[in-house]
Amino acid sequence: MTYLIKPLKIIIYVILLLSLIGSLTACWRSVEYIKPQTPAAHHGEKSFISQAQKSSPLWSYLKMRSKEGFIDSAPQTAIDQLVQPVDLSQINTPSEQPQLTWIGHATVLVQYSGVNFLTDPQLSNYASPIPNLGPKRLIPPALTLDQLPKIDFVVISHNHYDHLDHQTVKQIGNNSMWLVPLGLKQWLIKRDIDAENIIELDWWQSYAYSDQVNITATPSLHWSKRTPFDTNKSLWASWHININGFKTWFAGDTGYSEPDFKTIGQQLGPHHLALIPIGAYGPRYFMLPQHVDPQQAVQSHLDVKSKFTLGIHWGTFLLTHEPYLEPKQLLDQQVNQAELEHPFVTFKIGQTQVLNAP
Repeated sequence: MTYLIKPLKIIIYVILLLSLIGSLTACWRSVEYIKPQTPAAHHGEKSFISQAQKSSPLWSYLKMRSKEGFIDSAPQTAIDQLVQPVDLSQINTPSEQPQLTWIGHATVLVQYSGVNFLTDPQLSNYASPIPNLGPKRLIPPALTLDQLPKIDFVVISHNHYDHLDHQTVKQIGNNSMWLVPLGLKQWLIKRDIDAENIIELDWWQSYAYSDQVNITATPSLHWSKRTPFDTNKSLWASWHININGFKTWFAGDTGYSEPDFKTIGQQLGPHHLALIPIGAYGPRYFMLPQHVDPQQAVQSHLDVKSKFTLGIHWGTFLLTHEPYLEPKQLLDQQVNQAELEHPFVTFKIGQTQVLNAP
């Protein structure tokens, strides 16, 4: 006798199994919500308040995956188009001008005035709590840990597995300063990062790394979750980094938030560099509140007053339901239609670009 199991049931069984396995791994050690003493609209009684995800996404996610099916694979010919060997000599002896290198996904190396910083470093093969399962990296990181220059500080946008990676954090360790949104300091401490190397900030709080470097946590429209039990227990953020007047805005992972982004542009801009996601937006009925699409990314570029923007968060992992190269194609269309004054571009993974100093 043959039994037919619906796709939804298969997904449920898989998630239950992963939850059981994941609950036993060190990667899933959770955080506890500590309500900040300074009141703010995004501070709830038991968790931070997200306009992108107000409860556990499990059932809505299962429903979406049942409707949409599995994510299409990426053609190898398309993957090969996005790879460029990194120029290690340029990384190790950077120009006196600002320069940036796309390492992959949301991981970017920015170098200027003797300062090197990383955004959301994810150097592992999988974006998952479980080794060798989950979304697999399609393109290796452009730089390995051994090839990276001395990293002065790291900015983390939130705790999802494609942005905060257990193994990468352990490998970088106390060799860098870590700037994180509220709630993630305890997570890093559990991974042997010394408390004095962690700066935890709420939105609009700033930290002076040095006389020449100032870093501000800014709002984003997203949410957090790393275990079945910690939805929105830690905060999410975008980041403004000012190095000797060279201003970078790292959007992290975000839906479109016009009032927040325009306020960031008005109060902290114009920005000489912005790093804005352009992928992981499909299907829109599910991803709209939490991930910008290329059209919204272009509007974000305008809102924060960016003079040069790199499209990130695509091409590395297959996370959502859009064709592999579509983010770049749609972005090119939107840029042409908008007739932008300042560039909004995509790179190959491994590509380095030198910009003009302020």
